Amino acid sequence: MCRSTDNIRESSFAKPIEDIAKGQGYDVQTEFPIREKKKGRPRSVDFLLVNHKKRIVVSIETKYKKTDRTMAGSLSEDAAKLDQLTITQINTQIEEQTKNHEPGVITGSVSGYELIRAVLVVWHQSAIMAQLRVESTEIKNTFRALVKAMLPDGIEPTHRNFSKAMLGVIAMKPVANKSGSLRSGSTVTRKRFWVASFIHKTNWKNIIIQ
Repeated sequence: MCRSTDNIRESSFAKPIEDIAKGQGYDVQTEFPIREKKKGRPRSVDFLLVNHKKRIVVSIETKYKKTDRTMAGSLSEDAAKLDQLTITQINTQIEEQTKNHEPGVITGSVSGYELIRAVLVVWHQSAIMAQLRVESTEIKNTFRALVKAMLPDGIEPTHRNFSKAMLGVIAMKPVANKSGSLRSGSTVTRKRFWVASFIHKTNWKNIIIQ
């Protein structure tokens, strides 16, 4: 989570994510630190979820896209960071915080667990379209595939139709597949918002951050 983005909005994701995860049997830790051999600014993952019974670890980066504004930290940057994250790194950090008896943290070895990595982004109406112009090819292609799957049969997957779908002019259906998910909702003032998830793919290693 980049500090120069809208953290007031992003911070509001924490409670619903924690509630949903805990309801599914996951332990949750926010701002999970990533220890690296290189010197420099410490990094962290917005959310780390662990289900010891299912032997699954989920790492999530979150973003909130403000209308008509390009995010200071891109989805591609978060994807590239998650691509470098390993279960060994996570396990080392968990073992360290367990040994130090740190409060409010995840404990217990996760060695050999399945690791799922995802970027979650929320935006209003068609605000995401401007952001896509600065994203990597890998993220753009995943988003286009999700929107294409969301559009009704017979509707061409053009930029114009993507924007119409985001605004609710074109009917759509929620999408969830191995690449991610895309669905819409409404605020209490009936403003449309969207939630998309991008699930880790092997081609994330090709993302080049300028």
